[in-house]
Order: sequence, then structure tokens, then C-alpha cells
Amino acid sequence: MTRTASIARRTLLGTGAALLAAPALRAQTAVELVVYHYQTGGAARVFRQILDRFQAETPGITVRDIFKQSEQITAEVQAAIAARRPVDAAQVIGKNILFFTTNLPAAPINGDRAANEWLARYLPHFLDLGRVGDDVFALPHSYGTPQIYMNLDLFQQAGLDTDRAPATWDEVIAAAIRIRERTNRAGVAHLHAANKDYGTMLWVMNNGAEYLSKDGMRALFDDARGIEALQTWADLAVRHRVMPIATDQQWTAAFRAGQMGMYMTSSAGLRASVQAAEGRYRLGVAKYPTFGDRPRRVPASGAAMMMFAPAGARRVATVRMFEYLSRREIANLWSRETGYMPLSRDPLADPAMAQYVEQFPLVRSSIEQMPDTVGTAVWAPNGAIEAQIEVSNLVSALWAGRGPAAELVPPAVQRVNAILARLNPA
Repeated sequence: MTRTASIARRTLLGTGAALLAAPALRAQTAVELVVYHYQTGGAARVFRQILDRFQAETPGITVRDIFKQSEQITAEVQAAIAARRPVDAAQVIGKNILFFTTNLPAAPINGDRAANEWLARYLPHFLDLGRVGDDVFALPHSYGTPQIYMNLDLFQQAGLDTDRAPATWDEVIAAAIRIRERTNRAGVAHLHAANKDYGTMLWVMNNGAEYLSKDGMRALFDDARGIEALQTWADLAVRHRVMPIATDQQWTAAFRAGQMGMYMTSSAGLRASVQAAEGRYRLGVAKYPTFGDRPRRVPASGAAMMMFAPAGARRVATVRMFEYLSRREIANLWSRETGYMPLSRDPLADPAMAQYVEQFPLVRSSIEQMPDTVGTAVWAPNGAIEAQIEVSNLVSALWAGRGPAAELVPPAVQRVNAILARLNPA
């Protein structure tokens, strides 16, 4: 067992013992909750352990979890609700929240206004993703933040400073060119996620542009800063030739195999990256780069929990489960075991988390970047997939060098907006 894994196991078991010793909160009525999620591997095991501890603390409530792939959650939950099969809660990709609140019977978490007290455990911008007026429909849960993963052995071979991570995109590009020239390895890659939508959103928003309007009805990234950001992404592949064109899975495999200098991807991949690097190369982690002196502004990746339980005992029990998940020690446990951000306020006020960060300092950058993390841009209720395909085609055209961003982005945005207008009539 690695040192990191043994630390994680001790913190998990220690926290678990304390939770099991806590006084039980009696449920009003015996109910079974059905929760859909897309967690796999170790994250799925930890999620189940947390649910088991919630059940131990709250006799009368049991939780049945159902796994579905992240891209299938929307269709599966929709089908279950249409067939009147129970769905009390589901992990929902952030950009699809508006679809759920508009087309499915999502219930506000703060329907009982007393819930506002425990929801205050979260920073407001983490709640804004699921806020509609005074209602909050989405509980922050599995959010990652993008960061730089670095192969410090390749940095050293390239003559770069291993104690100083590139802080801006100009510095990233300079380092990537040097890595390519001196080591003959790929310099850098940048995740894109499904339909290249999240990656595009991240580039645009970090450069101070808006990706979508607040109602999700219009794409807005055809302004000067949006075009500048996407040209920078294209330049990595076309002009500088430091980013091979590949899938996220191929990039991840290449970086973890020691074949790439830098990879920009989610903090949720930290644990797997540490395990892959152990005994092979030194791993570094740092905050996501900025465009010069512009403030860092990074949309969260990942999912929130939404509630679909009908009014009555199941809804009361679901809110109770959500309150449990929001507790600092539980949110921190989930973060330690998965790599997702610790979303509660002041996570280091938890002694177990403070000790963990001291022993495993690679997680510090994601915690320090929490104030720079903003809500994911949310697509309109209808037409999101069709619009995202246009985004994907745009990025592929930019990577292929079919034209500069100034020429390719504006007509692509027009096509996206035509789709949204057609499928979301006033």
C-alpha cells in the first residue's frame, strides 16, 4: 500500500468510527431512497460507505444506489420517472441542471426554508449553479476544478525550474515548446470532455468572456476575449505543435505513462495520477494558468445532487440525506477519498482535513483555487446536445487548422443560437 493510500485509509476509518458513534437521528417513517449516480471504482465504494453511515445514523431510512454512466444519467432518470419508478435523487452534470428543472419534477432542496441554515455551509457561488429565483435545486457534491499536472522529471530534462509551475498561458506555451524540443515528448494537453463543451467553456470563461447567457438560450463566446481564448487552444496544436490531437482518455494515458510534460485536467484525477506516477516520475500539481494578469475564473466540472422525491416521507428523508452530505467532515471525507473539491466553507478547520493536506500537499492547489471556481454555464432546456455538437465541430476545425478563430467562431455561434432558438420557442 502506498503512503498516500495508507493515509487515506486511516482518515476514512477514523472518520467512519466517529460517525458510527454519533447519536442516531430517528426517522419519522421507514422509507427506502433510490439514488442514481455515475461513480465508479474507489469513488463508488466511498459513496456507498458514506450512504451506509448515513443509514446507521438515521434508522428507518435506507438508500439504494443505482449506477449509470454519466452520459446516461439524464435519459435513465427521465425514463424512470416516466415509468413511475422511484427516483429520489440523482447526480446531474452541472450544465444539464436547467433541463431537469424545466422538464422533470425536480424539487427545491430548500422547500423547507429551515434548510437554508445548513445550505449556508457552502460558498454562495457553489449554490448558484442550481439556483432559480429563491429556490435551490442542486446540492454541490462532485465538483472538480481544473489544474496543471506536471511531469517534473521531464521539466528537469528540459532545463525548467521544477520548483516553479507555469502561472500563465504564455509560460505554459514556453515550457511546452522547451519540453518538446529537448525531450521529444508532447509538451501539453488540455481536457475537452463530452462534445468538447466543458473544455471550450473553460478556455472562454477563464479569459473573462461569457460562454452562455444566464438563461442558456444564447452562446456568447464570439466576442474578442472568447475568440482570443479559442485561438490560444488551437495554437497549441497548429502553431506551436506542442499538443497532439487526441481524446481525453488518450491524453490521460499518455501523461500517466510519463510521455507528456503537462496535462490540464480535473482535480478529480489526482489520486489516479499519483498512483500512476509513483516509482516512475515526480508529479507536480499547480493552479490552472491565467491569461496574463487577468483573474483566474474557472467553471467547476462534475455534478450536483438533485431531488425528485415526491412530497411526503421520501422527500423529508432525501433532504435529511442531503444535509448529511453537506456536513464538513463528510464533504472533506468525500474529497480526500476521490479528489473532488472539499466544498464546505473553510475545509481546513476540520483537523482531519488539515492533517491530510499537511501529509499530502498535492491537494493544496485545488483547495486554494476554490474561490476562483465559478458555476458551470447551463444550457437551455432543449437543444443542448445539438448545440454542443456544433461546439465540438468548431474545436475540431480549429485544431485541424481550417481557419483562424476570428473566422470560424462567429458563424459557429450563429449556428448554435439558431438551434437554441428553434428548439426553445418563446
